[in-house]
Amino acid sequence: MKKGFAIILFCSFSAAFGVATFSYFPQNVCKKMDKVVRKTFGKESQYFSIETPDSLKINHEVYKVIEGDSVQGFTFVTRALGCQLGGCDKPRKDSLAFEQFFFVTVFDHLKRIKKVRILEYTSNHGYEIANKGWLKQFTKEEHFEVGKNIDGISGATISVNSITQNVNFQRQIINQVD
Repeated sequence: MKKGFAIILFCSFSAAFGVATFSYFPQNVCKKMDKVVRKTFGKESQYFSIETPDSLKINHEVYKVIEGDSVQGFTFVTRALGCQLGGCDKPRKDSLAFEQFFFVTVFDHLKRIKKVRILEYTSNHGYEIANKGWLKQFTKEEHFEVGKNIDGISGATISVNSITQNVNFQRQIINQVD
């Protein structure tokens, strides 16, 4: 009897939590983001979605990370464009022709970047951007530009430019968040 009650309670809590944290992103991406947040801020920290304009919600989600009564930081999850379907030869403007990847940027309470991590990258080309050493470049500056303070990666040009542009965009958005 206790086991059945515990299962019902767990399922009810999980369903309520799932509704409260609806996401346009695949569930596995959300789980990976959760792992990055817990590893960065600790297991006791909680995060809550921050309301953003509808135009941002499909490709970006912003969370405030709290422990106790204090803000520990923020996380920003983004769906970015990688290589074109069928290869990385020439970029096209049609976003449907691109493969997508997901990444998270973790900000401290002062809105400085603590880390950037690739959550899911499924393309056959450009996966070198997932290298933690390469991603550390995003913690050293305020504004990022490929070839200036962000190293290009041969064979990953589209992904490098995409993540760089999106991190700059994230910084603009996060600085508007209370």
